Amino acid sequence: MLGGFGRSGSTLLERCLAQCEDFMGLGELLHLWERGLRDNELCGCGLPFHECPVWQQIGVQAYGRWGRIDTDQAIADRRTVIRNRFLPELILQRGFGQRRQARQRLLSNLSKLYRAADTVADGKVLVDSSKHPAYAYFLRSLPIDLRCVLVVRDPRGVAYSWSKVVTRPETGSRAEDMPRYSVPASIFNWTTYSLLFHALTLLRIPVLTVHYEEFMTDPTRTLEEVIRFAGLEPTQARVPEFADGHITLDAHHTVAGNPMRFKVGQIKLKFDNAWTTQMKDLDRRLATTLSAPLRLFYRFNQR
Repeated sequence: MLGGFGRSGSTLLERCLAQCEDFMGLGELLHLWERGLRDNELCGCGLPFHECPVWQQIGVQAYGRWGRIDTDQAIADRRTVIRNRFLPELILQRGFGQRRQARQRLLSNLSKLYRAADTVADGKVLVDSSKHPAYAYFLRSLPIDLRCVLVVRDPRGVAYSWSKVVTRPETGSRAEDMPRYSVPASIFNWTTYSLLFHALTLLRIPVLTVHYEEFMTDPTRTLEEVIRFAGLEPTQARVPEFADGHITLDAHHTVAGNPMRFKVGQIKLKFDNAWTTQMKDLDRRLATTLSAPLRLFYRFNQR
């Protein structure tokens, strides 16, 4: 699973991994129930979810057909259980009160889903880019080999990115925008997500930290590191080619994520450091101050 607060490059990393012959990108499965089943939003391949042959195959393999899932119940279960505030329950792998039954239903649905995706992927490493730490803690209860890659980026760049208006193309005529966050909210989430993913190691879940800046500077080295982390050897056949900073991307069957999941063909890996010149001085100083301790830990520029 790819973790970390959004706008840190996780979608691009997932796309590049999906170009490796032994990996299959699934997108943010955390949001499958509402964005795929309920809203029929576009898969990364460009087709509506219910018209995508890969996701239909997964649905048949998992449940007989997607129509057998109570969509509203599945959405409610996910929203009831997957919350950072319920971290004690997630650590103990238990549910209390009304969350007990919701937890069991969600476990059952996800067990079937991941098992079916594994079958359809023919044993490839599944890349779930859900990013949410509570979801990672919940996945510990599934019979899967869970390994987490924490993607971190300079928090000032993250905060600047979340301040911009970004339209979600998969919503079609609804023309919905992605959420926006204030600088304090962005830094709080960036810090919380990072700390919670690091804490997974205390529960014997392997966690690898990948820096967005290093990924953009040397993508081949980063992919080789992730491939080894997944238990494979990064042979030449397994690593996609980067020619002069470009990579050719195929269409991938991702259910949710950053709009760049729709880009296909040759793209240039562009190091986005617009925040260094375009971020408001007040916002930059605030982000710098609030994120200082963890930025020091990650060895980001302190200025």
